[in-house]
Amino acid sequence: MHHFVSRRLLTLAAFLLFLQYGISPLNFFGGGRPDFLYLAVLDYAFFWSWELVPFFALAIGLVRDLVGGHLFGIETACLTAAGVALAFGIPKLERDNAWVRTAVSLLFVGLTETLGLGLGSWFENSKVFSLHSMPDIFWTTFYTVALSPAFFWFTNRWFKRAAFLKQYELF
Repeated sequence: MHHFVSRRLLTLAAFLLFLQYGISPLNFFGGGRPDFLYLAVLDYAFFWSWELVPFFALAIGLVRDLVGGHLFGIETACLTAAGVALAFGIPKLERDNAWVRTAVSLLFVGLTETLGLGLGSWFENSKVFSLHSMPDIFWTTFYTVALSPAFFWFTNRWFKRAAFLKQYELF
């Protein structure tokens, strides 16, 4: 059992916040950009504890609402709803398969981005839910999922996760 909040996790969260809001002014092709905090939620679901994903997503959503420039509560609601859906579906899947992780990441990021745009257009006057917004969702999903293997490799090294069972040859 691991701690819900540890020094390594807080350090990683600070680094991810720096990356998230440090590279957001950069222009990426298609208007989207990778979302490192979504990757943190996915990493928590795949490698830590899928039962606590809604609470972790709630915490990440609160951080995003405090730091971001949106109406408070939109990011929290979207991430928590997507975290509940993730926690509901992930125990039925093979999390060790890279293709399954990629497909789940595509669905999670796409759902969260779509929910964010929908709630933002409902409660904020500056956002409009239209077909012109779909490329931003697509490219954000693409960039986030494209970075996921490298991110998962990094977090495996950062948290020193290893396989529980080791096979030895006896000769």
